[in-house]
Amino acid sequence: MIEISDKLVFLDVETTGLYWDRGDRVIEVFMLALSKNGEVAEYETLINPQRRLSKEITAITGLTDADLKNAPVEADVAPAIREFIGMGTPVAHNLPFDLGFLNAMFRRNNLLEVGAAGIDTLAISRELFPRLAIYPDGGGSHRLKNLMYHFGLADAYANAHRAREDVMLLVEVFRRLQDFAAGRSPVVYPDALIYGCPTCGSAMYVTAENGRRVLTCKNQPACQVKLVV
Repeated sequence: MIEISDKLVFLDVETTGLYWDRGDRVIEVFMLALSKNGEVAEYETLINPQRRLSKEITAITGLTDADLKNAPVEADVAPAIREFIGMGTPVAHNLPFDLGFLNAMFRRNNLLEVGAAGIDTLAISRELFPRLAIYPDGGGSHRLKNLMYHFGLADAYANAHRAREDVMLLVEVFRRLQDFAAGRSPVVYPDALIYGCPTCGSAMYVTAENGRRVLTCKNQPACQVKLVV
């Protein structure tokens, strides 16, 4: 069972790069707070990093220099971001990445850090689905997008690439991970889909052939296992 605290803060950040400790900065934040008493709150902002975005980051996030030109700088929004999180439990997919960037921002602005505690759905996915099969366009076994396909959420979230959409997807993925961990999942998954190839243990690729779902071992050509599930 995944324990639920009094307040969960689902969050996602978009950034200028991958390394908070090498000078990359947050350019977008979206947070959704869900409390046990039923309260729901949202916080969303763009942040001007005061530097140009690379073509790669624009391609990934869809954000441009023009989008951020009139956005507030981090010093203007960092206090509100920290206040919104408060004593809540952060939830993110690859939580250390998001908290690394947020805590670096808080340090620069003399604010209390959140710390490293929270719920990481990436770690939960790896524990529950040790060798999750890779879906077409899923990007990798435990990527949030791959979990989207695994849980049948593509119709609603396939075009998500900004922080808000990613957080909404994160909430749905978290709920389904919780159901699976508690034995409440309405779906029974074939072992090969979540534990990998029965011969070599590698994750498997999911494809469709003649209207059937086919699992093909990732460890090709050494392993030629192919299963219809």
